[in-house]
Amino acid sequence: MLWRTSVKNFQLALGTVLIVAVLVGLRALLFAVGVEGLPPSLLASSIIAGGVFIMGLVIAGTLSDYKDAERAPSDLAGGLHAILREAESMRRVWGKPDMSLLQDRLVGVVHALHRDIDAGNARECQAAVEELSESFLELEESDVPASYVARLRQEQAGLRKGVLRVYHIQREEFLPSAYAMIVSFVVMIVALLMFTKIETEVVTLVTLAFLSFFFLYLLRLLNIINRPFKVGQERSDDDVSLFLLYEFVVHARSAGRDLTSEQVVQIAEQIEVAETAPVDGDETAVPGLPAVAQGAPAAVDDVIDAVTAGPDEPATGPETRG
Repeated sequence: MLWRTSVKNFQLALGTVLIVAVLVGLRALLFAVGVEGLPPSLLASSIIAGGVFIMGLVIAGTLSDYKDAERAPSDLAGGLHAILREAESMRRVWGKPDMSLLQDRLVGVVHALHRDIDAGNARECQAAVEELSESFLELEESDVPASYVARLRQEQAGLRKGVLRVYHIQREEFLPSAYAMIVSFVVMIVALLMFTKIETEVVTLVTLAFLSFFFLYLLRLLNIINRPFKVGQERSDDDVSLFLLYEFVVHARSAGRDLTSEQVVQIAEQIEVAETAPVDGDETAVPGLPAVAQGAPAAVDDVIDAVTAGPDEPATGPETRG
């Protein structure tokens, strides 16, 4: 639903507005009881300007870490695709490895990463990456040249690096002492604004609303940048998307089926949308595709069956809600 998506996109801003409204109400109450506050001074202006500079500097510094986090899903998806396509070529020439088992293991890497992000402290994905070695051992015991298997081992090493990077980004916190300083700075600035009268009462309230919204919004945004990976209902459009990994799952599960690139993107989009479906059982559907309940990665086969069935054939997936 468009309205639901719009509200979710502005969820951070709306939450900040509520906090600002409380602060403005308290300041208006202080005016009502006769507390005028301090007159504006150059020192107060300098403190506010310093706060703007520090917040901008911190946000700019943490954005580089966020950009690094955005590259992790594409690196993982690239490695998974490389292993899948290389293995398919080897299967056609040497009859090895067992593609059904390898596909399950590759898809298991994506599902395990999803569970690890959701749990916060699990390491299932790391074990799933190591399970790929079983398929590589099968190749080493066959007639496949060692150099070909070595390429797969290199891709596996890249997957290890990418998964560990995700773990590190999720676990690492932005300089706790610096973050405490920023929170203290914001609290002092808001307190200063609460007890400062700038010209008239209206100007004071408007200035308080504007500046407090600015500082509080940036502070809450810093919390999002500090933990860029989320899944399920906690996920918002501000978090790093796993869309490319969902696309890989569709490619792996649709082996032997004639899916167009548009259909692959549609299915991956439905998985991502259904991931944030409400817990009460409500379902979110993409036009032309059956609705998928929350936990969609397990229902990828049903969606693919429905898409490949065609408009005149019955879909094998779940019914679409009206």
